[in-house]
Amino acid sequence: MNLQRFILGANRVETESQERKITLGAYLIIIYIGVDLFFFIVNLFNSEGEPASLFIGFLISILCLLILRWKQIDIAIFLHLIRCNAFAFYFSTIDVDPIQTGSFLYFIPSSLGALAVFGYKERWKGIGFTLLSFVLFIGAIFKPEEFSPDQAHFYLIISFSIVLIIGLLIIIFFDRMVTRSERSLIEKNKELTKVNKELDRFVYSASHDLRAPLSSIDGLIELSKRDINNRDEYLNLMRGRIQIMDKLINDIIDYSRNTRIAPVLKKVNFYNLIQEVVELMKFVDSSKSPQVQILVDQELIINTDSSRIMVILNNLISNSIKYADPKKEELIIKIAAEISEVSFIFSVEDNGSGIAEDQKGKIFNMFYRASENAVGSGLGLYIVKESIERLNGSIRLQSEVGKGSIFMVTLPIQ
Repeated sequence: MNLQRFILGANRVETESQERKITLGAYLIIIYIGVDLFFFIVNLFNSEGEPASLFIGFLISILCLLILRWKQIDIAIFLHLIRCNAFAFYFSTIDVDPIQTGSFLYFIPSSLGALAVFGYKERWKGIGFTLLSFVLFIGAIFKPEEFSPDQAHFYLIISFSIVLIIGLLIIIFFDRMVTRSERSLIEKNKELTKVNKELDRFVYSASHDLRAPLSSIDGLIELSKRDINNRDEYLNLMRGRIQIMDKLINDIIDYSRNTRIAPVLKKVNFYNLIQEVVELMKFVDSSKSPQVQILVDQELIINTDSSRIMVILNNLISNSIKYADPKKEELIIKIAAEISEVSFIFSVEDNGSGIAEDQKGKIFNMFYRASENAVGSGLGLYIVKESIERLNGSIRLQSEVGKGSIFMVTLPIQ
C-alpha cells in the first residue's frame, strides 16, 4: 500500500486494471534497481567488472520509476523492458563464458515480467517482449557448431526454451483466471449498485404509499365518529384505501419474489393461465367489466415459470382495466399468442386511453406514475419488465393516445 501511494502520488487511477499495471510495473522496476545496485557494488571490487554500465542501468531504472509516477505507464514499462533486454544481451555477449556467470538468465524475468505487467488483456504486448527476449537470448548464446544432441549447449537452448514457454503459459493461464474474476466482480458491483439505488428509492416510495392510505383511513375513522349518518359511505371509502394498500403489498411481494427466487420451469397450459388471471380480475373493480377476448389455442403448452407469467398477465390486464377510456362504451382486451421453434410471443391489447410518447420510455421505471392522480403503486410495469428479464425475454410497447395500447412479450423457448 505504501509503494502504491509512493508511485501513484496524488494521481487518481481510473480503473483497477490500470492500478494493477502500475503496481506490478513499479515492483519490476524496483527489483531491477536493487539488482543493479548490488552488482554495481560487487563490480567495484572486480578489476574486470563494468560498474559504469551497471550505474547507467540503475539511472535508467530510476528514470522509469519517475515516468511511471507521472502516469506515462506504457512509456515507462516499454523503456524498462527494453533496458532489461539490452543489458542482458550486452552482458551475455561481453562475458567470456555467459553460461558460467549466468548472465543469460536475466532474459527470463525480462520476458515473464512483461507478461505479468501487461496481463491477459494486453497479452500480445507481453508476448512481443517475450519473443524479443528469446531472439536476443539466441543471438547472444547460440553457437551452431555446438548445437547437436551430444553437446551440453543443445540442452541449454532447449531447456531455456521449454522453461520460457511453460512460464509464459502459466502466467497467461493465471492472469486469464484473474481477469475473469475481475470481470465477474465488476458485474456484481454494478448489480449491487443498481440494487442499492432501487432499495433506497423503494423504501422511500413504499413507505410514502403505505402511509397515505393509512392516514386517509385514520381521517375517515374520525369523520365516521362525528357523522354517524354517513358511516356506510366512510366505510366504503376505507375499503377502497385498504384495497390500495393490499395491491401495494402484493406488488412488494411480487417484486421481492422476482429478485430472490430463481425461475422454476414446468409445462403449463397457457390458455388456462389466462383464464385464471381473468377470473381473478372480475373481483378487482366491479365498476369496470371488460370484454376479454382470448385469441389463444386452448391446447397451447409452454415450458415456463407459471408464477411469473401470471404476475406479468395480471399486471398487464389490470393496467388495461385501470386505464380504460371513459369515453368508450366498452373496454375490450385481446390476448393473443404464437409459438415458433425459437420463441414464444404473447400480447395484451386494449382500446383504453393509450400512452403519450413522452411517457413510453418511463412507464417501466420503479414507482413511475404518469401523474399525481394516477391510481396504483407504480410498481406494476416495473415488476413486469423485471420478471420478463428474469426469463431472458423482452417486452415492446405500441400505443397511441385515444386508441389504446399493445404490450408484446417475447420469451425464448426453454
